[in-house]
Amino acid sequence: MKAKNKILLEDALLLVEQNFFFLHAGQFFGKLAKEAEFDDEILSVSLKCDELHTYKFHPQFTRAVIDDAKSHLGEVSLFEYFVAFNAFRGIGMAMVEAMRLETSFSMFLKKQLGLQYEPFYDILSFIRNVLSHNIHAEIALSSKDFDGTLKRIKRMKRDTNVIFNFNYQEDLPQILSPHPSYGFTCEVDFEELEEGMEFLEVLPLWELFMISELSFNLVQAFRALNPNNL
Repeated sequence: MKAKNKILLEDALLLVEQNFFFLHAGQFFGKLAKEAEFDDEILSVSLKCDELHTYKFHPQFTRAVIDDAKSHLGEVSLFEYFVAFNAFRGIGMAMVEAMRLETSFSMFLKKQLGLQYEPFYDILSFIRNVLSHNIHAEIALSSKDFDGTLKRIKRMKRDTNVIFNFNYQEDLPQILSPHPSYGFTCEVDFEELEEGMEFLEVLPLWELFMISELSFNLVQAFRALNPNNL
């Protein structure tokens, strides 16, 4: 493996891991914001940026986020939404970049996933594209979110209706699953995607969590196989 690719790969894998931890912590703090009470003294936070500069975070803005969380009991708050989708974007971006590199990691994934490798790459690319480019509150699709992937699928003469079906016990036995049927299925017909469609109608929230979890677990399985050298 080239030294440059080795560094890039380690950065990408670390980004997958960090975002997955961030995803979990974000949901915990989202729950805490809904259930706990905070006075203004606790919400008054300052960050020392360097020897000369300190930035003060204004409690009223933090209070607004907490109040929004408390108004969404039993629902996804704005804080939880932003945390989750930033983590989904980071994981998708890092996995796509790692899979593009000619390294032992991409070889590991091709061997581990077999025929599922290309569908996995397609769906991760779609997630990365949508969440990197989108500014719509409802995450409405634009053509640039899926055109490139659709053209790639057609060049490879593959079915544009991409189905990724994963079972941990069968497909990744290195990772202990909670029960024998633990896994998920994603299906995206790239030929049928249109501008304006809502992202979560194509890939529901639960599937995004499962894809993120699988990305993290694939990294862990790879690291276990290569503990001293990428």
